[in-house]
Amino acid sequence: MTITRSTPLSDLPELLRVPEAAQWADVSAGCIYEAIRQGQLRGVRFGRLVRVPRESLAALVGRNGSNGHA
Repeated sequence: MTITRSTPLSDLPELLRVPEAAQWADVSAGCIYEAIRQGQLRGVRFGRLVRVPRESLAALVGRNGSNGHA
């Protein structure tokens, strides 16, 4: 599945890779990592892998509901 800025929230996987989260939020991957580091965004770690919960990402960028952009 290709994730873009226009992908509806409900179509996103429960856990996104950092590049996917960045693409959807229209920011750099570095911004996602920094938000996780600062505690603004929840990151789930699996060893060295980091995943971003869909709902945490939506809350950070102020989006809600099943449509991608508010």
